[in-house]
Amino acid sequence: MTETRRIAYSGSGPLVRMLVEALEDEGVTVVVRREAARVGQHRGSRGMGDDVNATLVATGAVEAIRAGVWMFLNRSASRAQVVIEGEEAPAPTRGRHRA
Repeated sequence: MTETRRIAYSGSGPLVRMLVEALEDEGVTVVVRREAARVGQHRGSRGMGDDVNATLVATGAVEAIRAGVWMFLNRSASRAQVVIEGEEAPAPTRGRHRA
């Protein structure tokens, strides 16, 4: 079943393209809407370009959308935050924080 989901992205500008490619590899159609730059927040992106907020409108099978986001987060979780609308934020896959 084909559905449309919004995906909130916050992180390095150039990595948005990686997320789009991961979704497209799963057969999802994606439209990106960049939002204004973060105001009052500082988060270094380790030389990967300016940080951005964006909304991606993804159309495809829900499992394909989840798979594309999961694939992206496995590669870039430490440099971006991605949340599919209506779903909980995924747990970090790497890092020093412990529950």
